[in-house]
Order: sequence, then structure tokens, then C-alpha cells
Amino acid sequence: MSMGASGAQQTSGSATHQHGVASPIGNEAYNVLTALQSKLEGLTAYGKYQQSSQGNSQIWQQLSQLDNQAAELLTQELERLVRDGKFRMHSSSQTH
Repeated sequence: MSMGASGAQQTSGSATHQHGVASPIGNEAYNVLTALQSKLEGLTAYGKYQQSSQGNSQIWQQLSQLDNQAAELLTQELERLVRDGKFRMHSSSQTH
């Protein structure tokens, strides 16, 4: 299936993922969370690669900086979605 490392399949305009299971969060929030998870996993890997590199850790430092910037942007976007009430999938049966 598609949708990055999570293996979930997503359709535009709904929160239905693999096997038709509905998600409590909207598509945009799901996409941001998935991208953020990927960046955070990359940062963990880069840290390990940097520790095991033999004198050439500069590439891992640069990649870490770039992924840190991306993770910061994604975190800000996630905060915006929450603040604007766009994090959760809205339905008439949900109440806050």
C-alpha cells in the first residue's frame, strides 16, 4: 500500500485508511503527523550514523539540521491545525 512508512492508504476528502477504518483526525493532520514522524525517525538515524562515522560526520550534521528545520515547520503546522480546529475529523455525532 502507499502512504509512506506507515503503510496506510488514504483517499482525498476522507479519513478512511487501509481496510476502511475511519480515523478521528483529518487527512491534513494525518499527513502532517506522518511527515513529522518520518523526519523524527530520520533524525534518530542520522544521530546513529554520525556516531559510527569515521571522521566524516559533517554530512550527518547537515542532514540533521535540515530535518530539524523540516520537523519544526511540521510542528508549527500541526499546532496551527489544532488551533484552527482542523486537527480532528468533523462529523455531526462528535461533540467537544
